[in-house]
Amino acid sequence: MQPAVEIEVDEASGIWRTDGLPMVYVPRHFMVNMHREIETTLGRETYAAVLDRSGAKSARHWCQRQADLLGTDEREVFEHYLRRLSERGWGRFTIEALDLERLTAEITLRDSIYVLESDGAAKAPVCYIFEGFLIGAMQFICDAQGVTPGEITCRETQCAAMGATECRFELSCHPAA
Repeated sequence: MQPAVEIEVDEASGIWRTDGLPMVYVPRHFMVNMHREIETTLGRETYAAVLDRSGAKSARHWCQRQADLLGTDEREVFEHYLRRLSERGWGRFTIEALDLERLTAEITLRDSIYVLESDGAAKAPVCYIFEGFLIGAMQFICDAQGVTPGEITCRETQCAAMGATECRFELSCHPAA
């Protein structure tokens, strides 16, 4: 099986690009070990806040870039974003529900890199890094619809590392008053 994402390599610089954006190809254990060490150093709550902000910023940028390149609507971009995360090896994301009127979504994740690299039964969800990714993708939907969000929330409601069959995320936007 070959990767589903096309990788362009600039011969002069060696820079890898996918979907028009520069990429870095690293081993899974590197990402997981770095994640664990930063969490240990900063504490889970502080690190989760950093991940939410940085993940949201990056996802929003990626989604807008893809909308500009592909000329597709917000639903197609959201679907494309989760498909690309899956194709890049983060895990297998599935949109169980996406309501563009209510600005809500339910996402499942199987074979998450954080679950696959976990050391047994976790005491708390380990895939919270993806909450920021999903918040940014929902921010893109809000932008595309001209909605100013008061708050976008995402919560991992179950995690396979804690014994569930899959990870599950609930995502919602609460428009500003």
